[in-house]
Amino acid sequence: MGKLLLILFSPPTQLQNTVTVCELSKAAVEMGHEVTVFCDADATYNLLASQTFPSKTTAAGRIADLIKLGVRVLACRESARLRGIDTKKDLIRGVVESSLGGLADLMGKHDRMAAFG
Repeated sequence: MGKLLLILFSPPTQLQNTVTVCELSKAAVEMGHEVTVFCDADATYNLLASQTFPSKTTAAGRIADLIKLGVRVLACRESARLRGIDTKKDLIRGVVESSLGGLADLMGKHDRMAAFG
């Protein structure tokens, strides 16, 4: 099937965008698509492991559930650094550190892309 890239810019306080990304990701995975979610700017706050419980009501918990479904979740290392987030210690298990250069590469390797900000 196809490859879908979703880019999220919104912080946890704008949960609607995160919920949309999560629901779209789940639906795409169920249809057999490969899904990658790239968190940039304030969206890196969505990935803080300290916010995963209760899982169904927090942005981090919802994203952790995506990782369990096989969705690849990436965090922009520079965006995280600028926000005081240590990508080695502070993020949900399974989140992969990346960069804007990595995002540019992903854009060329995915069939479809959407951004939520």
